[in-house]
Amino acid sequence: MSIAEIAAAAGVSQGALYRHHPSKDELAWALFSTAYLRTGAELHAIRAREPDFKSRIAAMVGHFCGLYDSDPALFRFMLIAQHDLLPRLAPEERTPVEAVADAITDAMRSGEIGPVDPQLGAGAIMGIVLQTAVFHIYGRLQGPLINRASDLSLAAIAAAEALSDAHK
Repeated sequence: MSIAEIAAAAGVSQGALYRHHPSKDELAWALFSTAYLRTGAELHAIRAREPDFKSRIAAMVGHFCGLYDSDPALFRFMLIAQHDLLPRLAPEERTPVEAVADAITDAMRSGEIGPVDPQLGAGAIMGIVLQTAVFHIYGRLQGPLINRASDLSLAAIAAAEALSDAHK
């Protein structure tokens, strides 16, 4: 997509777009980093608000599903762009992955689950939601993802518990 097409879709002039973003790559970075870090902050807030592991994961999965349903274009963009743009994030930035990994660490500390690598657990949990979103994008699933949030939450919790059981 050209800058002219992006500007037209946004209802702004090319000059206005270039004043804020010197290139398409910088525009993509600004969109991705803003949305990705905002999602991370929202998941960290869920982690702080929910009282236990199962409710945290259920709320996080529901949040992901709601994000997909409310802005599928942005969700798709973040899925596609993450491969190129994630390396640009600073290690200390609080991302969605860190929020889920921190929820796993909290659950281990409280004895709700056994030992598991928090990054592996986060990958399993997020993979359940993200692969479901990919299936939806390609028409293999129909209807809002939020309608599947409860089932996806159960699968995500079971995956984390299975990973911790594997250490026994």
